[in-house]
Amino acid sequence: MRLLFPVFMLCVIMFHSCKGDDSQHEQMTDSVSVDSTITLVFAGDMMSHMPQVKAAYNPQSKRHEYEHWFQFLKDTIVSADFAIANLETPLGGEPYSGYPMFSAPDSFAEDLKKVGFDVLVTANNHTVDKGRMGLERTLTVLDSLKIKHTGSFRNEQEREASTPLMLEIKGVKIAILSYTYGTNGISVPKPNVVNLIDHARMEQDIIKARKDSADLVIPVIHWGVEYQTYEHPSQVKTAEFLASKGVDAIIGMHPHVVQPNKYIKTKNDSIPVAYSLGNVVANMRDRYKDGGILIQLTITMVNDTPRITSFNDIPFWVWKGSSKEVKGIHGYYVMPESKISILPAGEAKKAQVFFDDTRKILKK
Repeated sequence: MRLLFPVFMLCVIMFHSCKGDDSQHEQMTDSVSVDSTITLVFAGDMMSHMPQVKAAYNPQSKRHEYEHWFQFLKDTIVSADFAIANLETPLGGEPYSGYPMFSAPDSFAEDLKKVGFDVLVTANNHTVDKGRMGLERTLTVLDSLKIKHTGSFRNEQEREASTPLMLEIKGVKIAILSYTYGTNGISVPKPNVVNLIDHARMEQDIIKARKDSADLVIPVIHWGVEYQTYEHPSQVKTAEFLASKGVDAIIGMHPHVVQPNKYIKTKNDSIPVAYSLGNVVANMRDRYKDGGILIQLTITMVNDTPRITSFNDIPFWVWKGSSKEVKGIHGYYVMPESKISILPAGEAKKAQVFFDDTRKILKK
């Protein structure tokens, strides 16, 4: 079910979403059932460069440990009914490797689950970095951890049986779809399947989701131009196509920088689109690349119909370092602006540049 507010109400919601203000809920108390509120959190690219793999290794436990990297945002992630992120690396086993052909330790996924991520989308340009073995091993590890996933599949039969990924909570069914622009020129090994941005097939998936009684359909798309802080016309074209086919929100990944959040008008309504959430954890330290945003999407029952009632962003900076305030362990810490006061002065200054840049990109 899409946003069905008139234009003036849309403007109000866009303003409050940028400000992180929930006052629109107070204005709707006559028709909203507070007990049935659902929160989804979306996060961007989970990378595994070799400096990260080395930083994560604890010689005492002989394990790669990532959980402490998320300590400043864990409460936000855990509190969501579902938290969804892009796993931009195969879990290909040893030897581990970074760019350009990734393979991360299994504990990366284990710790993402510990900090609250329920769903990992797997359709991205690094899905087949380690060939058929890497793709299938990734799915096996996620299955063993009971982490929901979609975007890549062992074969066409598995894709058909498990598409869309349906999340159900409080009686509301939410279909998650995952697609990528490509796989870095590497052919997808048969019989494996990776969802590509193919308009005809995407439309079929949306139709199937509705036939399966999905109340909301949300595609997560790996698209756009790397390091470009504004949406490319190809992203807009695909977003407008998806909007015309009845999706309820669109979440974008891949450029490794934050891009704008906007609303796309359709014939009768408007839907929110986040063009790029940027990185979550990565070894990219250049300006714009050293952070990202979470998208916090709220669904409420309005006159017994589930509707998206807020679409908020939560910016964070990735600090590569260590101090006694963060348990003295070297790592890549995702930090909201409220926490940068604990950083060394030089690092806090870098963080502030990121937050100021992000406000400009998001027009906040």
